[in-house]
Amino acid sequence: MRTVTKLSLCLFLNATPILGLAQQAPQQANPVIEEVIVTGTYIRRQSQFDSPSPLITIGYEDIGKLGVNQVSDVIERLTINTGSQNRPDAFTQNFTTGTSNVNLRGLGVSSTLVMLNSRRQVQTALATNRGENFVDTSSLPPMIAFDRIETLKDGATALYGSDAVAGVVNFITRSNFEGFDLQLNLQTVEAHPQDDTELSGLYGVGNDRTHLLAAFSFLNRDPLSTNDRRLSGPTDDLSAVGNPGTFLIPSLPGNPAFAPLWTAAFDSDLNGVADAVQPLRGLPPVPGAQTPFFVDPDCSTIAAQDPKVVPNVVQAAPNPAGDVAVGGCQFDFGGYYSLVPEEDRTQVYLELTHGFSDRLDARVEFHVADNEARRNNSPSFPIPGLTPVGLGHPDNPFGADVQWLGRVIGAGGTAIESVHDSETWRFAASLTGDINDRWGFDAGIQISENEIFSAITDVLTDRLEDALAGLGGSGCDPATGMPGAGGCVYYNPFGSALTGTGAANSPALLNHILAGFAYEATNELTTLDGVITGELGEISGGPVGIAIGAQLRDQQLSYDYNEQANNDNFRFLVGNPDFGNSRDVTAAFVELALPVSQTLDLQLAARIEDYGDGVDSTDPKATFLWRPNLSFSVRGSVGTSFRAPSLFQAFGTQTSLEQLADPLNPGTPQFFPVRTQPNPSGTPLRPEEADVANLGFSWSITDSVELGIDYWSFDYTNVIIQENAQALLNAEAAGDPDAAAQIDRDALDGLVRVNPFYANASSLETDGFDLSLVYNAGTRMADISLGAEATFVSSYDLVDPQAGVIDGTGQRNFANFATSVPELRGTLFFNWQRGNHGINVYLNHVDAYTDDEGGPGAFEPVASFTTVDAQYNFAFDTNIGVTLSFGAINLFDEDPPYLSTNFGFDSKVHDPRGRLWYGRASFAF
Repeated sequence: MRTVTKLSLCLFLNATPILGLAQQAPQQANPVIEEVIVTGTYIRRQSQFDSPSPLITIGYEDIGKLGVNQVSDVIERLTINTGSQNRPDAFTQNFTTGTSNVNLRGLGVSSTLVMLNSRRQVQTALATNRGENFVDTSSLPPMIAFDRIETLKDGATALYGSDAVAGVVNFITRSNFEGFDLQLNLQTVEAHPQDDTELSGLYGVGNDRTHLLAAFSFLNRDPLSTNDRRLSGPTDDLSAVGNPGTFLIPSLPGNPAFAPLWTAAFDSDLNGVADAVQPLRGLPPVPGAQTPFFVDPDCSTIAAQDPKVVPNVVQAAPNPAGDVAVGGCQFDFGGYYSLVPEEDRTQVYLELTHGFSDRLDARVEFHVADNEARRNNSPSFPIPGLTPVGLGHPDNPFGADVQWLGRVIGAGGTAIESVHDSETWRFAASLTGDINDRWGFDAGIQISENEIFSAITDVLTDRLEDALAGLGGSGCDPATGMPGAGGCVYYNPFGSALTGTGAANSPALLNHILAGFAYEATNELTTLDGVITGELGEISGGPVGIAIGAQLRDQQLSYDYNEQANNDNFRFLVGNPDFGNSRDVTAAFVELALPVSQTLDLQLAARIEDYGDGVDSTDPKATFLWRPNLSFSVRGSVGTSFRAPSLFQAFGTQTSLEQLADPLNPGTPQFFPVRTQPNPSGTPLRPEEADVANLGFSWSITDSVELGIDYWSFDYTNVIIQENAQALLNAEAAGDPDAAAQIDRDALDGLVRVNPFYANASSLETDGFDLSLVYNAGTRMADISLGAEATFVSSYDLVDPQAGVIDGTGQRNFANFATSVPELRGTLFFNWQRGNHGINVYLNHVDAYTDDEGGPGAFEPVASFTTVDAQYNFAFDTNIGVTLSFGAINLFDEDPPYLSTNFGFDSKVHDPRGRLWYGRASFAF
């Protein structure tokens, strides 16, 4: 049976940074003669070091040294990765809990192509808050099944098509493994009740023609809440919308306890109408008028018992019957959320290879991944805008029609769970063969699908309005019932419902008002592809290699929301219409490998990809590798890449929750619904395009010292973004009528919803340097490797349609479409091995940057973050291979840098868990 050898890479792996081969090593005196296909080319080569593309390889043993138990943790240790959404964050990424992704160069989680055994994998049906779909790396086969992870660090559209703008991450399985490996991983957060327990197994068996590989993994992850580990400051999580709430009183209160203070604060002309309300009543405006907000009379009483309730009193008057105060009743929601979600994950992988003859091989793969995640949220969402409560409400203490600013459940409430279930399956089959001694082919099919179910509780608008009018409850017909009579009851929004001085809200009434916002989403991908490779003759440096290929892709995306969501009947989440669409993609490419001389190789490639409806792209790429001697090589590449608009961006609608500061109503930022949809102008989205370049070298300074440096550059245009909701609000305040047309407000100019569009509206230029330095020494006492790997971002300049021209280097980029971009990320490592004993130590550093969440001119520093990981392992001398590993991630228990925002840290850059202890037992049979 013909085989394509998978190199162990041991020749260079011990002499490279922590994540394997960060740069190409120079050609060695004793090269491996078997031909291989590596990421970045379809033409077989003697080794991956013959490829002119910048490639990082993370081997199976490297992953074990890191001590991590998830693919996402491996990716996050790549210094070229920044901005991945791998941790739950209800405040900036509402939908992606339980998933993980890649974000090379900070170009977006959809701008890196993720493949499994060099073939595409379906993207998750989920989208980020900004409408980006991505391959969920948590939906891949078990990590124990991976032989290596190859990461191509420059654009690869010319070979692989759409999405390979920032590069390619290719997960390659241990196809030739024989035996049975069993691993038990235990990980715990020190001083906090969060544990991971994972059991994994790998089985391989075969003969000269047929080989079977089977892998499984079961992960049980306990949750860690912000109540257990609170990183935010005392004011970071204060909401002006609570229960007890705050009440706007437009006209003179009939209750004499409130009238004097109301008149003194809000009615300068003593006409019984609040000054701020007069223009809405056709009366003359009063300059400097204040909004007539009163604190719930029972706010202070409840705050004395529940620290989550925080009165914000601006002015008060003594009153024996209760508090009479101007201001608001705030709610601290920061202790309800998840830093780590509860998860149960099952992954199974099967692979069968068979050689029909010396010239024809077949391969079949199947895997399924099921992940059930649960994330905590506050007891109920805030109700956007102001809700009227009439004078006739029996618990209304003000004696006037009022407007309520609050939430249905606040003080005394418990966290509610949101459900995030994901199931992914994939089938792939291929035939690989030799036509003759010079020509071969590879043809395959891949079918994969991701199904999502998500649900969370929110208030139903019609039932809340009915209940405030006394027509609430499952036993009431609002069309025929009498307020507060028979089966019809009032919902009491006042603090008296909690103190017992008013009517309490029964669980049955609350269950009637609240309901599940739920949807099911499916994304399907089918690909058919074929490649013919061969030789066109010889030139001075050797045979000219060629690869010609074609691909057909069919993608189908559908979203099905429940009825209440279809009716836009949720008060906070609003709702969404069902939608679905599909498209077919055709592509063809050609690749040439030109050995110009014994020291210079050129690689030329071009690809045409057509999506229909005028969406297409032609992308060329040229690379070179110059090796003047065995110790030095220079590589370079230049080309174009593109990413087609996703089906979600082209046809989908998504309502998310974002923390916004309304310039027309200054105060504490609050959460509001943001509904993003295709541009109603009907202008189709164009593909994102990028000009990509890379220039680097590898130098064996001595037999033990390797140095590698790469300069990289990306000029990214036509970037598809979700218009920034905060920027739209700022533009509205500055008088922009187009921005104002995309914002919904209530009768008193309270913010209800922002409606941005998806648009080709931005550009991004970024460049920088990757550095790799390693020293490797083998002595009679021990084998030692030490070195460094770093990425320095020289520039990250973007143009945002609302935020303008931004120098995003060293910024969080909260107020634009980009992500957090520290200037420097680096790792120092030390590996020591003597006999059965091994020690691995890593020092990880993320540079300081600034936070722009406060708006223009309000930048706050985010400190640098340096952690140490350490591991000891011991291999027993037994008939059964037994290895025990013990270690700590973040050994010195460093807290993530403080960020003045919800959660108190940047979830896209830093790990909030503190010190993690872990142990692993591996058994090889």
